[in-house]
Amino acid sequence: MAATVAMLTGCALLAAAENKPKEKAPSKDKIGDYSIVDFKDLSGFKYEVPDDPITNPKAKAILENNKIPETVQKLNKKKVVITGYMLPLRVEDGKITEFLVLRDQSACCFGAVPKINEWINVRMPKGKGVKPLMDVKVTFFGILKVGEVLENGYLVGIYEMDGHKINGPGAAN
Repeated sequence: MAATVAMLTGCALLAAAENKPKEKAPSKDKIGDYSIVDFKDLSGFKYEVPDDPITNPKAKAILENNKIPETVQKLNKKKVVITGYMLPLRVEDGKITEFLVLRDQSACCFGAVPKINEWINVRMPKGKGVKPLMDVKVTFFGILKVGEVLENGYLVGIYEMDGHKINGPGAAN
């Protein structure tokens, strides 16, 4: 009887050890002095986009009801690194000087319109364009700006970045 209890106790301890959650290795949350940011965080909240210019009271009310989470607001004017897909917007001398970083390829490949918090508008410094890298995941480094971006009274984005460099297959800055 004692041997059976000991054997069952041993089996129970072994089972408990196997079911114990494994500790995760500490995640590296920086690359150099750039904080690693994930689109899951940047796009993990609802943000309504008004169809009308903000001079319209209804559009203004929509913007006032939107809340960017404090954790995201804290990234404003910080050096960040994020991985996504490039969608070129402006080319100068064969180099991309302005582009969108997209959460996924839906907009590129399938024509789906991404949510306003699923892209970042990136501008590279004058004369510092980058090679176009399309249809592959690329890592983007720069200073993130968080907040409404308006053009001609219309909301056109909530994220901008002053680009520093990119890393990806064949990336040469």
